[in-house]
Amino acid sequence: MGIFASYITRVVPLPFDAPHEVTIQKLSGKALAAARQAKSVESIDYVKRMGGAAFGRELASAREAIGAAEPSPDRTRDYDRPTVLAKGVKAWTYSEAVTPATLDDLDEQATDFLFHAILDLTLPNGDAEKKTGS
Repeated sequence: MGIFASYITRVVPLPFDAPHEVTIQKLSGKALAAARQAKSVESIDYVKRMGGAAFGRELASAREAIGAAEPSPDRTRDYDRPTVLAKGVKAWTYSEAVTPATLDDLDEQATDFLFHAILDLTLPNGDAEKKTGS
């Protein structure tokens, strides 16, 4: 396969919109880091809007009070979906070109499916595989 992410691609059939297919590529280290950074910034902003550290303490206290287990680690939660799609979707069989606008226009089902497919290709044997069954 080689060390260059751009050489590692996969054609993914869309089971919910046959016969269409999407060509995806493995994310480079730089693209994966950008997706992780974008998600971190989004998460920090969200916590700040919810009340910052006080919100975090309340959430931990509530979890402890009801005896809830810690959520299972899901590596896909560490990555920003728009960044993953922008860097990982290369082509498709639709007449519209792959652009930031068309990627933003994808419905939830397509967005989620492609996000997980790209992470499956990029992070083999990870939690993303459970979603797409790769």
